[in-house]
Amino acid sequence: LSAERLKRRYLKQIADDPETFTVCTDTIIRQVGDIGRMVDEFSAFARMPAPVLNIESPVALAKEILFLQQSAHPSINYTLDIPEAPVTIQCDSSQFNRALTNLLQNAADAIEGRIEDGRARQNEELLTPGHIHLWIRREDEALLLSVADNGKGLPKEGRERLTEPYVTTRSKGTGLGLAIVKKIMEDHGGRLSMTDRPGGGAIVTLSFPLDTARQSGDQAPSGGAPGLQIASR
Repeated sequence: LSAERLKRRYLKQIADDPETFTVCTDTIIRQVGDIGRMVDEFSAFARMPAPVLNIESPVALAKEILFLQQSAHPSINYTLDIPEAPVTIQCDSSQFNRALTNLLQNAADAIEGRIEDGRARQNEELLTPGHIHLWIRREDEALLLSVADNGKGLPKEGRERLTEPYVTTRSKGTGLGLAIVKKIMEDHGGRLSMTDRPGGGAIVTLSFPLDTARQSGDQAPSGGAPGLQIASR
């Protein structure tokens, strides 16, 4: 906050090399944000409480999280695909929020990494706009939440270790994001899965068992759009 205030208050008063002043304050703001995220992740992983389950709407929770992520990453296009019938699930809302936020942040970081690689290689194909799609659907005996991105994708080797603590493919990553998500899903009796997205990028899915999910009405919904179709609504 102090760095942001310095930039707002004094940038117009600096006549000698204002570009350096801007770069330095922006660097401070960005690095402090990264440190804050690291502290949050270490704290969350070290003191993960037992979940307190309540009946929640995953759609309502997801919409709120998606709005915050869109505000934080305005250059990325976010889309949401949800079942037509109302659906509820038994979960700890704060841990649900943490898990989905981690997935969406990982997706945004993967897109940023792809674009950085494109700039470094001067490769126009890698500079396409970022897109993150979240869909919620009921499939067989599970309620699924999937996050798909067109980022740099999963590593070819060692991807099965990405959910282990302190394993990361990013230079500034803590390696705790997916480990936290996996722990949350285990505590909820669910699971985390990862796969390649057709056309590049990754798909990460959270699967909640059916006995913790409730669907309004006698019939299960059609499940929304399969694969990577984008909802028109």
